[in-house]
Amino acid sequence: MLRSIGNLQSTRSRRNSSKLRSAIMSSMAPPSSSVLVQHEIDSLVREKLDLHSQLFEAARIQRKLSGPRMFRNVNVQFASEVFAARYLSGDFTIFWQNGSRVLVVLGDIAGKGIAAGMWFTNMAGLLQSYGGPDANPSKIATEVNRHLCDLRPVAPFVTAFLAQIDCHLGQIDYCNAGHFPPILFRSDGRADLLEIGGPLLGAIEPAEFHAGRVTLQPGDTLVAYSDGVLECRNASGEEFGSDRLIAALREIEQQSAQTTLMMLLAALQDFANGLPLCDDVSLTVIQHAH
Repeated sequence: MLRSIGNLQSTRSRRNSSKLRSAIMSSMAPPSSSVLVQHEIDSLVREKLDLHSQLFEAARIQRKLSGPRMFRNVNVQFASEVFAARYLSGDFTIFWQNGSRVLVVLGDIAGKGIAAGMWFTNMAGLLQSYGGPDANPSKIATEVNRHLCDLRPVAPFVTAFLAQIDCHLGQIDYCNAGHFPPILFRSDGRADLLEIGGPLLGAIEPAEFHAGRVTLQPGDTLVAYSDGVLECRNASGEEFGSDRLIAALREIEQQSAQTTLMMLLAALQDFANGLPLCDDVSLTVIQHAH
């Protein structure tokens, strides 16, 4: 009897020991493939959320460096918007004010997305160094062009429209460095293009940049834009183009700069009919109020 009990206890002990070994080996075994896949998915989701958070913050900084979306100086109203096709925009609009004088710089950095957005901070720094409300637009273009040429082949090409505006007189001294020419839409319906300047920045080191001068009369509107506006396409593959932009301006009755901007963007949106942006879009309206 004692021997039987001893054998039974020995058997139970072996069984318990076997269960313990199995439990230990199970805890030491590599996780199943499904667990590994889920862990990888969770890690990628966290990385994506973190990246989106950082890009959102970068976009906020970019917008902050660009200056106000809307303001008024004496009788001249300013309104601008920039929409990125991919997170950060290569298009930019920067304003500096000093009394009744305003320096406006509108630009388009070659490329899209993060790389173009990173070069924006470099451009903002250059313009801060060489620009200012009293600076000559053609001289600013010359200095920025020299700097970008020194950084070739790393630096991108940049188109820019630089304008020094005396808001008391309505006088605009400008330099167009390879940018699509802004439209000066007169109160009587005429449309002039501001084309005087030079080549795009960063392309030709000894390039010369010239300045043009126009006067913004009461009721006149200056509209500056990037190629993303003109090249916006509809479902048929047609581009919005400058003719449609001018036609949209003619249909807008005398409004504030902000309202004019919103109505032009609405016309662009209606034309695209829900299609996503294929390029960054920037639009600026400067208007001399009656």
